[in-house]
Amino acid sequence: MKTFYYLPVLFISALTMNAQSKWSPYASIEENIHFTDVSAALNYPDLSVPAANSGIRLGAFYNYNNLLSGEVTLGITGVGTPGSFSTKIVPVEFIGHYNLIDEMEVPVISKFNLDLGAGTGAIELDNGQFGFSEHVVLGASAELPSVLPFGTMIIGTRYTLFVDDYIDGTVVSGSSNDAVLRFFAAVRFDGNSRKLATALMEAESKAEKLKADQATIEKAHTEKIKQANAKNNKLSLEKTALEDELDALKASQAKVQEEVNEAKSTSTDKKQYHVVIGSFPSQEMAENYAKSIEGETSIVPVNELSTYRVVLSVHDNLNKALAELENAREITSSAWISVN
Repeated sequence: MKTFYYLPVLFISALTMNAQSKWSPYASIEENIHFTDVSAALNYPDLSVPAANSGIRLGAFYNYNNLLSGEVTLGITGVGTPGSFSTKIVPVEFIGHYNLIDEMEVPVISKFNLDLGAGTGAIELDNGQFGFSEHVVLGASAELPSVLPFGTMIIGTRYTLFVDDYIDGTVVSGSSNDAVLRFFAAVRFDGNSRKLATALMEAESKAEKLKADQATIEKAHTEKIKQANAKNNKLSLEKTALEDELDALKASQAKVQEEVNEAKSTSTDKKQYHVVIGSFPSQEMAENYAKSIEGETSIVPVNELSTYRVVLSVHDNLNKALAELENAREITSSAWISVN
């Protein structure tokens, strides 16, 4: 039977060695109702009754995770009925906690624990001497993290069964072992101000939001840069095409001007002025192009150049040819006048 009392010690030791959690200072006050060979007094308006059955405990509370935790405490517990007996117990207890509402959202309460443990206590006997009595503890407790600004409030009840029958100062043959029902309120000092913890949580939440907003802005900025680059590339291509077209027009204009100057500088022999709208290396290509032009055209071979010109009109007068050149350039911007 006594082997069972070492289980809470082993439980808390195992938590300590296998987890990176923390110990916190712990303090509690309690009020007791005893179940012994002497009937418990329940006349609490008489202040001697709650005074005789009050207790205080100090110790350390260990958080393993949201599911498991434990505590080790030393306390002074009063048990008695005024006028009959009064006993002081100095117990050492090891209590393990199992959270029954893990991952559940419950208002105000963060944990509702099933408590199980054991301990031993020095009990004051009638003759002024002390004896030790082991006991087991079974109970339940609720953790209220938002009640206090400096820690977590814990309230609960525990039933303590002793292995002996003399905490009331008497031993009655054939009677059951003595027991105590304890109601307690405790404070676990978590080390940080509740307001500070809340502020830190809010700051972390804002930081995450700002991080997400920054990522969204950067994504939109990257997309705009991508669109601007694409538009810039398109404009560059259009600029290159326009520059090529301008160079072609300048070359065509220079060629016409050259032919005009040549015509002016030639003798007064009668010449013909051909308004040319195309020049091809084969007659077939010239004929195919001529078919695509509305109106009458003619094909004039130029043997010395091995080309075939598509001529829109032929004139004896240069001014008439220049006038017709304007109409020809509505067909193709590269039309020119050939002097023969």
